[in-house]
Amino acid sequence: MDWQFKLAYHLFSDVRVIFLEDLQVASLLRRCKVKLGDNGQFLPNGQSAKSGLNKSLQDAAFGQFVQVLEYVAWKLGKRIIKVDPKGTSQHCWECLSKVPKSLSERWHSCSNCGQELDRDYNSALLIQKIGLLSTQEEDITSVKTAVRFSQTEESRAALVSATSGVCQSLKSIFRVDIKSR
Repeated sequence: MDWQFKLAYHLFSDVRVIFLEDLQVASLLRRCKVKLGDNGQFLPNGQSAKSGLNKSLQDAAFGQFVQVLEYVAWKLGKRIIKVDPKGTSQHCWECLSKVPKSLSERWHSCSNCGQELDRDYNSALLIQKIGLLSTQEEDITSVKTAVRFSQTEESRAALVSATSGVCQSLKSIFRVDIKSR
């Protein structure tokens, strides 16, 4: 547990706020729904593939680290903002357009604004964008509310000012060029 505290203090060394997906571990652990064929036989539903993920999620360290982060944030007078994870991998971080993709697709390509980047990197940028917006507008904590907020001209200007520098700060963390594959 000592390493969790060291990591938490290190993460807060250069920032005042950390944005996290508000994952509900219990819902992630649910069993897959049963699939039945036309003849009444059971079909593969992916449960055996999901069992490895379930074992990892049931590890106490997963949820415990979030609690350690929250404690360290409180102790240092810093903040953690949790963002609703729904839609964070299905929307473009730049223009908030919906870009549907299957779980096996690892590359994000937005036909609306032309963004090309890794799917996880896009999600991280979107979580940070929503988190930054929530520091200005209390009711923005999800992709859905961010999209609704972005519908007017003045709110689009607020989006640009709130998220300027987001891309550069995450580029330095991930060490990735956004347009390269």
